[in-house]
Amino acid sequence: MTPSSSDCTDTPPSSAVVEARHLVKRYGDVDVLRDVSLSVAEGTVTTIIGASGSGKSTLLRCMNLLERPQQGQLTIADESMRFTAQGPRSGHTDMPVSRHQLQRLRVKVAMVFQQFNLWPHMTVLGNVSEPPVRVKGVSRRKANALAMHYLERVGMAERADAYPAFLSGGQQQRVAIARALAMEPQILLFDEPTSALDPERVNEVLGVIRGLADEGRTMLMVTHEMAFARDVSDQIVFLDRGVVGAAGSPERIFEHSDNERCRRFIAPAA
Repeated sequence: MTPSSSDCTDTPPSSAVVEARHLVKRYGDVDVLRDVSLSVAEGTVTTIIGASGSGKSTLLRCMNLLERPQQGQLTIADESMRFTAQGPRSGHTDMPVSRHQLQRLRVKVAMVFQQFNLWPHMTVLGNVSEPPVRVKGVSRRKANALAMHYLERVGMAERADAYPAFLSGGQQQRVAIARALAMEPQILLFDEPTSALDPERVNEVLGVIRGLADEGRTMLMVTHEMAFARDVSDQIVFLDRGVVGAAGSPERIFEHSDNERCRRFIAPAA
C-alpha cells in the first residue's frame, strides 16, 4: 500500500509524458517496488531520491523495460503497457509488449548509466555514432554528423578520435551523455550519473546535465547529489522501501515535507 501523506499526489499533470500507476517489481520473494505511481510533465526534470535499496534504480530501469514490472501500468512517450502477474507471488509477467513496441520505446527513451558502458574497441566518435545506425537505421554519414554535434554539446569534440581507456571518468560520462543525445530521444534517464566519478569530475558532468535541463528536456534522474537535485529539479520523488513516500516541488520536499523519513533523509542537505 502507498503510504498516506499530504506530500503524495495521484493526480497527473495534464501534459504528462510519463505515467506510472501501481508498479510492482519483485525478485523472488523480495518486493523492490511495492506500489509506485508517479507522473512526469513534458519538459520537466524529475529526480528520484531515497536511501540505498529503496528501489530507485529499479524504478528508473522499468521506464525503458530493462526491468519488467510484474504488475501495474506504464505510459511513457506515448507507449502504453499493462503488466499482470500470474499468481499472487509469481515472478512471471504476462508481457504484452511486442518487439516493435520495445524498439520504439528504446528509440524514444535513452539512458545514461552509473558505469559508462562505452565500447572499449571503438573511438569516442564510434561510440556515439553507432547506436543511431544500429537502432534507428541512420546512415553512417548522418550518424557521424549527429555524433560530432552532440560531442561538441558536451565539450568532447576534440577527443572524437580517442579511445575510452585514454579518457578520465568525467570525460567518459560526457561521451555517454552524448551517445544518449545522439538518439535524439523524447526522454532522458540518468541513473546516478556521478556515482562512479572522482569528486573533482562530478561538477563537469553535473554542468552538462544542468545545461540539458535549461534546454527544457524531459529527464528522470536518480542521484545522491541533493543540492544539485534541489536546484535543477521541477519535481522530487522520495522513494521509501519500494513506495513513494513523498513527491512535490523541491521547496515542498526540502522545506515542508510531512513525511518523517523524508525529512530525516534530506536533513544533512536541507
